[in-house]
Amino acid sequence: MSEPRSKRRRTWVFAALLFAQFVLLLLVFELVLAWFFPVSYRRPREAVPGHVWSQLLHRKSTVPGLSYELNPGTSAELRGAQISVNSLGFRGPEISAVKPSNTVRIVAMGASVAFGWTVSNEESYPGHLERRLNERAKGTDRKYEVLNFGVGGYSTRDEVAALEGKALALDPDLVIIDFHPNGPESEPVQPLHQVFHEPEWWENWNVLRLLAHGRRQWGIWTLGGGEQYRYLASPEGPHWPTLLKAYDKAQALCEPRGVPVIIVIFPTLGNRKLWSEYPFADIHAQVIAAATERGFVPVDILPVYTNSGYDVPTIAADAEHPNSLGLDLAAAELERVIVSRHEELLKLPPPGPAVDPKLTSDPAPR
Repeated sequence: MSEPRSKRRRTWVFAALLFAQFVLLLLVFELVLAWFFPVSYRRPREAVPGHVWSQLLHRKSTVPGLSYELNPGTSAELRGAQISVNSLGFRGPEISAVKPSNTVRIVAMGASVAFGWTVSNEESYPGHLERRLNERAKGTDRKYEVLNFGVGGYSTRDEVAALEGKALALDPDLVIIDFHPNGPESEPVQPLHQVFHEPEWWENWNVLRLLAHGRRQWGIWTLGGGEQYRYLASPEGPHWPTLLKAYDKAQALCEPRGVPVIIVIFPTLGNRKLWSEYPFADIHAQVIAAATERGFVPVDILPVYTNSGYDVPTIAADAEHPNSLGLDLAAAELERVIVSRHEELLKLPPPGPAVDPKLTSDPAPR
């Protein structure tokens, strides 16, 4: 009896030694990564006090589903543009929380494209749209407000959380939710998410972040053919279903209130020069199908840009964001859609002359 017991004891000792060696190896690997090759993927970041982007303009959010939001009452200059956040917590001038009479209130939910990266609020697409609609309404007692709820780094899921937690309280007549090919993202990989989200325990370890990064890269190659945006839009991946759930939530929020929803779809600009090189038109069609299925009005900006007469660099602020010209082209298309379907969407006669509902925005001069 003593010999089997002794064998079992030796087996347990051997297993414990193997486990200790494995743990020691992991710790050594972790130290090597931490000292020489830190893994940036999902690494928790600390907000830098007074930093214009991560601390001054943003704060931790108390809205369910949002890790951060714009900081009410702050202002700063960012990338050459003056940023002012009103007391209600979105970019733009002060407004009354109670909608004034004879006012059509539109809320634009989005990320950095709606926010207006590198441009003034007046040059953002909500700003351009508000100007265009009010120019049409001159001579009437009607006024249009287009409230810019864009926040850099937001996913579609964040945009709908902000719609529920903030924008609907302002009694909008129309909701615009914009889509960019990174909109389905459901991981906190954007810098502001890394600053403000509550880290999971494993994110404090370089080794585990490296393994998680490898898993994501595997998904990008197997589901997206090496393209991150295709991975995010893959129905078999973890991200696209979160966008559909967000659209379902927007439908559940807006339909009982009788508030119509427009999904405006922006292309990623990249470093390409010609619109004929754009590789993600099928993703736009996928979004259009999802929006139409839920009774939303899809507005695709890709054909607007393609037919504008401008090449990609002419309307690009950088690889992801349109400049003021590109944002105004988008606003012109939104204006066309809203005016041509005004009675259907807003139950009011359209402001100004009618527009041809079959045409996209007129080509701009070359």
